[in-house]
Amino acid sequence: MSDRFIGREIGRYQIREPLGEGGMATVYKAFDTRLEREVALKVIRREVFSPNEMEMLLKRFEREAKSTARLSHPNIVPVIDYGEFEGAPYLVMFYLPGGTLKDLLGKPIPWQDAIEQLLPIASALEYIHDQNIISRDVKPSNILLTENGEPMLTDFGLVKLFEEKGKETTSLTVSGAGLGTPDYMAPEQWTGEATAQSDLYSLGVVLYEMITGHRPYKADTPAGVLLKQASESLPLPKSYIPDLPHNVESVLLKALAKEPINRYADMHIFVDELKNLLAGKDVSASTVKLKRLREQMTGTMEKQPTPVPVPSSTPVLTPTPPPSYAPSTPVVAPALPRKKWTVFVFWIAAVGGLVLLFAIFGCWFLYNNPDFYINFVSTPTLQVAHLPTAIPASPTANHPTATKQSSVAPTATTLPTEAPLPEEIEDDKGVPMRLVPAGEFVMGNDDSADEWSHPAHTVYVDAFYIDKFEVTNERYAACDSPECRRPRQPGSITHNTYYNNPLLTNYPVLYVDWWMAKSYCKWRGARLPTEAEWEKAARGTDGRLYPWESQERSCFYSNLSGCEEDTTAVDKYEQGRSPYGIYDMSGNVWEWTSSLFQPYPYDPDDGRENLTETGKRVARGGSWHSFGVKSGSARNDTRFELDPSYYGAYVGIRCVMDVETE
Repeated sequence: MSDRFIGREIGRYQIREPLGEGGMATVYKAFDTRLEREVALKVIRREVFSPNEMEMLLKRFEREAKSTARLSHPNIVPVIDYGEFEGAPYLVMFYLPGGTLKDLLGKPIPWQDAIEQLLPIASALEYIHDQNIISRDVKPSNILLTENGEPMLTDFGLVKLFEEKGKETTSLTVSGAGLGTPDYMAPEQWTGEATAQSDLYSLGVVLYEMITGHRPYKADTPAGVLLKQASESLPLPKSYIPDLPHNVESVLLKALAKEPINRYADMHIFVDELKNLLAGKDVSASTVKLKRLREQMTGTMEKQPTPVPVPSSTPVLTPTPPPSYAPSTPVVAPALPRKKWTVFVFWIAAVGGLVLLFAIFGCWFLYNNPDFYINFVSTPTLQVAHLPTAIPASPTANHPTATKQSSVAPTATTLPTEAPLPEEIEDDKGVPMRLVPAGEFVMGNDDSADEWSHPAHTVYVDAFYIDKFEVTNERYAACDSPECRRPRQPGSITHNTYYNNPLLTNYPVLYVDWWMAKSYCKWRGARLPTEAEWEKAARGTDGRLYPWESQERSCFYSNLSGCEEDTTAVDKYEQGRSPYGIYDMSGNVWEWTSSLFQPYPYDPDDGRENLTETGKRVARGGSWHSFGVKSGSARNDTRFELDPSYYGAYVGIRCVMDVETE
């Protein structure tokens, strides 16, 4: 451990003694001469980075430090200062003399005590995920203890500094050392695909180790851990603790499933599950067959995974459809006693066989010719309601810190102006659209932990019409333009047949990339919304965090992460409409916008609305799943960066149309 700082002063902090050293930083016990208190000072190790890498790191460090310092939770170690000394950035945090959770490990802890000890950390992770932050390095040594033994989470977000950002990659990222701690890393983290469910997996490893006294996978090298994780089954907790309750083991197995889609949908649900264990209540994991849990934890599925391409700089999980539970060996029916068959019984069997053959042929024909069924069975039509345009007041209005006025660049396709403008119209294709009046609104949010939502600023947009509903399978299938390519996958997470399923015509279309979305809107004489248009349509002019009047994040208002196992009908959540009567502006699926992903303030004239420019595009609105770093965020100000070529089970389309004013 380096001692070159011992006895020296870094600003107002006198370095007393080293507390620990990791691959990226050294932690010292220091004395704050101004406030006369002991603190912990974490200094990034310059020697492990090249000069170019350190320059890149310094640029990000201030932003990450400020983002972390804004957090407030009783089980998160506060960041109280930051700075730079001799070219090395440092963080200053409260000093906690109780050691770390790692000091308590080595032998099994009663499962009730282990859960009670870890629940506050799960609550802290639940909080930071709601702030669009991922820890990426949940492990016992990052769980500090107060003098009273209260656990405190630290070091979240630090690993993010060393992850790939665009084309910048550090040597730590390349080697894997900067991605997390191997023994506690989720499988998807080895390729940099960290999500909120990666934190859930890591917390599951910590809980597994506390209860059993063993880590699931141990090896001498990171590559050895990866190999075991990929090729070996997870040792059943009961193999270490035979009397461990079945429910506890089931929860551990679900949390440690190799595929993120098979884990708990988010930390909210995991926290509730742990509380139910302590209360002696049933848990959802106990209803899953042990065979399925073992398949999930080993990653051995009988169906092929649904591919999810990687979007932009934000890692993406690769979901897997639910496994098939067909037995691996043929099931042989027991022998029946021989009987004499009469002619009558023979003919009955023959007729029954013919009926069965016709039924099988009919099912096969309908499956392979869904349009035949659709032509004979009337599909539901969208009911258009005339809704008031009054925008209810919201108590959570934001006040901008920076003011920027701009207008949305016009396009060639316009609608004639009517006086007064109708609140709802149907376009030439019969798609209902809602009016969003011209005017200013506050875009962004200074209180968000996501720095890409900063600063809040005032933006002017012209009047426009926007789809009342997300584009459905039926609406997309109606596009007869050659540019409207079929969705890249026919199914969804839980449906083998989704796009051509006659029962899912009113569900949002999936597996469409940015180019397909743009072509579809063009076919309708419309276009993709700009990022500013999308946000105004979602939040109105009162700065609300969610589209609905109540600012409660709830499954009552939308199909959010943890609510459903897949998408839902686009007209299901009437109570979750935006101020302008628009459905699903939060949840169900992310929606493509026309905008390039660039920092705020928003300015349509700075090149971000150039449709021919290469670069990542913005998706908005969150989805039914905790997809990507945004953790399924449903906030109106959340921005998601995606490569235009991305397609997946979580992103869809909504179009807009200009209003020509006199």
